[in-house]
Amino acid sequence: MLQHTNKQTVGFIALILPVATLALTPLSAYAETPFEASQQLIETGQITEARRTLELELRLRPENIEARYNLAVLLEESDHQPEAIALYQKNLEKAVRHLPSLINLASALERSGRISEAQQWLEKGTKEIKHEATPWYLLAMMSERRGDNITANTLYQKALKADPLNGFAYLHYAIFQSGNDVGDRGIKYGAKAIRLLPKCAPCWSSYGTILQHVGKDGEALDAYQRSLSIDTDINTRKKLIGLLRRMGEVERAERMQLGINAWQRNHKE
Repeated sequence: MLQHTNKQTVGFIALILPVATLALTPLSAYAETPFEASQQLIETGQITEARRTLELELRLRPENIEARYNLAVLLEESDHQPEAIALYQKNLEKAVRHLPSLINLASALERSGRISEAQQWLEKGTKEIKHEATPWYLLAMMSERRGDNITANTLYQKALKADPLNGFAYLHYAIFQSGNDVGDRGIKYGAKAIRLLPKCAPCWSSYGTILQHVGKDGEALDAYQRSLSIDTDINTRKKLIGLLRRMGEVERAERMQLGINAWQRNHKE
């Protein structure tokens, strides 16, 4: 399955966005519609054929939001960004609450330098999807990238108010506090985030960075190990190695580094 992800970096911590994936559902052995056929093609990596099949589906059923969304994702992954943007916009004209289209549209517009348009769509999202935190914290991240931390702080708080159970909202606010040394520097909200997202490896990794930033090395070690127990990400391993060296566990760090070196050699061949 292809997936479309968005990541930005502020300070020393990688920000995590909710992953906007292709809308795929379990299929029977035989496809009954072009949309179902496109899913099978996507699963087997036949992307050009999948795009053609999705285009056929939309000619037959132009109201199919998921088909248009999948086509937009495939186009964007193939560097056809203007066409993808147009499809996301059309989706939101037909289904203004389709959050995956909103997330991807705002990201694509911002990457294209169309900052004002991205902001306008997200602001519309805060009004149309009132109990969803994502548009609020995406706006907060945009403000932060502009250097407007006062507005960013307010928008993060609005995100938490919109959906008090959105773990990503807490995580992004924690990262903001840590990167700017405000509040308790992200400890409280980072802990809340991982309680809500206990199986999110990048969340544990970012929480580890937050803890390490305030000198809580033992807790940071636990967080990195928890992250790696979910997903053996090489960047988290590198962070853990750096922490182990800082804690004086040089031999353990060197063993892990040798493992990374071997992995990198194998993947270069």
